[in-house]
Amino acid sequence: MLVELAVRNLAVIEETRLVFGPGLNVITGETGAGKSLLVDALAFALGGPADKGMMRRGAASMSVEAIFDARGAPFARERLAELGVEADEDDGVVALRREAHREGRAVSRLNGRAAPVSVLRSAGGALVDIHGQGDSLSLFDPRFQLRALDAFAGLAERRAAVESAVAEARRRKREAADAESAALEAGRQRDLLEFQANEIEAAAPLDGEEASLLRERDLLRHAEDVRGACEAAWLALSEGEPNAAGLAGEAARLLRHAPGADDLLRAPLDAVESAAAQLPDAAREIRGVGEAAEPDPARLAEIEERVETLRRLKRKYGGSEAAVIAFAEDARRRLERIEGADARQEALERALADALREAGALAWELSQARRAAAGALSEAVAAELREVGLERAAIAVAVEQEEAEDGLPAPDGRRLAAQHGGIDRVTFIARTNPGEDARPLAKAASGGETSRMMLALNGALRTVSGAASLVFDEVDAGIGARAGEVVGRKLWTVGQRAQTLCVTHLPQIAAWADAHFRVGKAVRGGRAYSGAEALAGERRVEEIAGMLGGGDRLTQAAREMLDRAERAKREAMT
Repeated sequence: MLVELAVRNLAVIEETRLVFGPGLNVITGETGAGKSLLVDALAFALGGPADKGMMRRGAASMSVEAIFDARGAPFARERLAELGVEADEDDGVVALRREAHREGRAVSRLNGRAAPVSVLRSAGGALVDIHGQGDSLSLFDPRFQLRALDAFAGLAERRAAVESAVAEARRRKREAADAESAALEAGRQRDLLEFQANEIEAAAPLDGEEASLLRERDLLRHAEDVRGACEAAWLALSEGEPNAAGLAGEAARLLRHAPGADDLLRAPLDAVESAAAQLPDAAREIRGVGEAAEPDPARLAEIEERVETLRRLKRKYGGSEAAVIAFAEDARRRLERIEGADARQEALERALADALREAGALAWELSQARRAAAGALSEAVAAELREVGLERAAIAVAVEQEEAEDGLPAPDGRRLAAQHGGIDRVTFIARTNPGEDARPLAKAASGGETSRMMLALNGALRTVSGAASLVFDEVDAGIGARAGEVVGRKLWTVGQRAQTLCVTHLPQIAAWADAHFRVGKAVRGGRAYSGAEALAGERRVEEIAGMLGGGDRLTQAAREMLDRAERAKREAMT
């Protein structure tokens, strides 16, 4: 609610500060005293035009500060959160301040920080509905109109279920789209991976294979030289005269018969005996290598081709045979994942279809319930309009859908766009007089007529308005005492759901106030000064009597009027 309004140097108001309370706050005063100036001041604080002509003569600047407690207004808090505005966590305070300087620009502040006037205007529209200045009424907001219809019909839980189902369908849609993109990308990779894996697997490289082939290639390239060397070495070791095997045997025999062989010559004797024993085996192995070392041009060409194949694979897939083998294994794993992605995409598409069907069914059921409630709300508003003297006016509720290719499936075969809160676009449509065209509520009425239409609508909705506070200006225009009492009771009733401020000249309305403020004007030193004060007790009786015309008899009438309103309030609360 609006907690405090501080005004400085606005027209005839030099400085005043009002502290408002919950319920119905009424502002009264003589014609020309400046009652509507307080509404103008609030509109200025909420981002209205910075008209320097409103500035008090001789003042260098004017300022208005409006402080709100937004804890009890969920729709307002939602709108503020969209603007990045957070109310104080402890007391829910949101402070809007606007200054205009005669020689400079207007300055806007939100919670003590400079802010563009557009942000101030948006925040103000979430916090206050000024009926009579309807540019930013929350009741004109299609989102609130939909919420209001749901609240009237008790559809909040079903709406939440639809929102949850739509959110799930959108999540499934994102998953399916991501999977489809991944599948397209995987499809582009599949052929390449298949080729790479097949190429490596067809070559079937072995770890360390090239090194082994290079050794064999060197042997084949120098087969004659190797054969000759092996033949000569074999003769030198075992067949020649003398040969290494015989000489080693003779050396061992001599060492064994030498004096002290067991002590001094044991180590060299063991070495010579070991060499003598190994030389025949070495000679035979060398002879075998020599005999095998025969030129084989076909095998040499085969080795050269195989080495080139291995080197080409390593250039493409890794620096070693092990790296090439690992690359092929990874390619096969990636191919398996691609095949799995296709199956996953199919599963996601099925899950998306199921989620869309569920969301569509829930949204359609909610839409039917809204259509049924729309007629009931129109009838309720008609009854309220009659009571506030607008018998010829009517407000209808239109529930419409829009088709969309990617919308939710409906039982009639259409696909309907998912709107905020379902598939419906809700519009309040008003007709002020018979024979006139019905138009959206925001364009249908003006002035006091708008105020009473909004009052009737608020009364019929029987729910908290979107804004934290409601301001009714000119609500009593063109109505008499009898209708004034009805309007006063309705204003008080609405005030029990959302703080309500009303500027009025009718005592029948003022009598219903929970808090009463009087605006007065005085002339001092040739200048007019306007200010406001809170009234209670006898001061309030005097104000009501003055509004009735004054005099002792009317003072008693004022006291009875107040007592009657208080009794009616108590009865309504029980």
